[in-house]
Amino acid sequence: TVDWDEPANGWSAPKLSDWLEGTINDASQLFYDRPAMAMGEGGTIPFMAMLGEEFPSAQFVITGVLGPESNAHGPNEFLHIPFAKRLSACVAYILERYPS
Repeated sequence: TVDWDEPANGWSAPKLSDWLEGTINDASQLFYDRPAMAMGEGGTIPFMAMLGEEFPSAQFVITGVLGPESNAHGPNEFLHIPFAKRLSACVAYILERYPS
């Protein structure tokens, strides 16, 4: 049997500020030798709608390491460690360049 929870509100990310978009692209070029890419898939992370309402002027970077054969949240879930290390470096790069 399946027990359904209540549906969650969706969330649409606001346009990135110029500094954040540029810094994300710089990090992607530095650690992946490729331009950054963005994707929307129609799913939602319910927590993001709550954060977006609470902090409407905040900038969010939502990212992950899913790829072919990741089996996210399933049997034999797989994480490609070299990719995850580069993603961690990208996040650190972005945080280090946050304008104060």
